[in-house]
Amino acid sequence: MCTAKKPKVEPMPNPPPPQTVITEDTAAITERSRERRRAASKQGRQSTILAGDTAASGAAPTTQSKVVLGA
Repeated sequence: MCTAKKPKVEPMPNPPPPQTVITEDTAAITERSRERRRAASKQGRQSTILAGDTAASGAAPTTQSKVVLGA
C-alpha cells in the first residue's frame, strides 16, 4: 500500500485592517435629514384623499370644508 503525504499549505495572510470611518460634515448631515423630512411630508400630502382647500392663500381655513382630490 502506498501512503501519499498531504501537501503542505501555507497559512493565509492576515486580512488588512478595516478602513477608517470618514466623518461627514454636520451641515451635510443636517441637509440630508431636512431633505428626507421634506420628501416624506410631500409623499404624505400626495397620498391624501381628503384635504382642505389648498388653493387658498395658505392660511388655515375658517370653516371646515373638504374637497376630494383628483376629481
